[in-house]
Amino acid sequence: MMVDKISVTGDLRVERRFADIHGKTYGYLYSEPDTGVYRATIFLLHGFPDLSIGWRYQIPMLTEMGLRVIAPDCLGYGRSDAPEDPHLYSHKSGADDIRELASQLGLSKIIVGGHDWGAALAYRLALWHPELVTHIITVCVPYAAPTKRYFRLEDMVERIAPHFFYQLQFISGELDEYVQTKEDIKKFLSAMYGARTAENELAFDAELGILPDKLARVLPSELLSEEELEFYAEEFSRNGFHGPFNWYRTREINYREELAILNQHITAPVLFIQALRDTALPAHMGRGMTKTIPHMTFKQINTSHWALWEKPEEVNEIIAWWLDEVVFRDPRLFKL
Repeated sequence: MMVDKISVTGDLRVERRFADIHGKTYGYLYSEPDTGVYRATIFLLHGFPDLSIGWRYQIPMLTEMGLRVIAPDCLGYGRSDAPEDPHLYSHKSGADDIRELASQLGLSKIIVGGHDWGAALAYRLALWHPELVTHIITVCVPYAAPTKRYFRLEDMVERIAPHFFYQLQFISGELDEYVQTKEDIKKFLSAMYGARTAENELAFDAELGILPDKLARVLPSELLSEEELEFYAEEFSRNGFHGPFNWYRTREINYREELAILNQHITAPVLFIQALRDTALPAHMGRGMTKTIPHMTFKQINTSHWALWEKPEEVNEIIAWWLDEVVFRDPRLFKL
């Protein structure tokens, strides 16, 4: 499959639009087939540290297949607002915001795709608003159901998930001094995108977090062009990282809110694409998904966390196959 991608500096195939959602401004990318006629609408939700344009390799393919695409800058990122209050970053709050944006666009049914935190939000959108979501595509992050018991992140890291240590670093505030200038931001983003120093050392380790001594020497990531890295750094310069880090400060907030949906289950068909070299999300974490989601398609791809950019051909082939075999054969599609 040939892979095209949206240019970060301006592309006639996408429009940048804005919406007032529950008192917050959301920026989003809008793209539709050349004919103006579409079979369904898909919302694409990005993760950390990314932007709506993180789906740049997928948007052209999706519109060519007849889908209208809505890709928001999630709260705290890019052209969207970045409020201080962590409660506004909870999954329920995010799900309510996406539902409202869909309503403003006149939509009662959507497909939703998500990567990283966007995948986590996609699952929760289907739990909080099951009437809205017909199909789900997630990349990297497996589904974890709401729980009756609260597990502190510190306990998770100490007992069963040392690869979540980086999250403790993110919420601590200790990285603030390292991401002040645009050049700092470029280095931080490059580190998160898997870049190395000239000595072939990683500047980010899931079990150690960002390594400041190596961060100062990290080279640009090979996953982005110089133009793309400049664009990303400019966008993150708008509001810094407090908003994006707030997504990691919602663990207890999400737990308390989700006590209301303990008995809710995902019934929409799900395509889960697991990245086998994702150090923050080891492969064993996705093993139970086929037991908890009745209409589940499980695919694996040999990439790092940044599968959408690292192997866009393979990712797009999987998504296109699933759309043809599952989504476009679903009679509910004609009610979208």
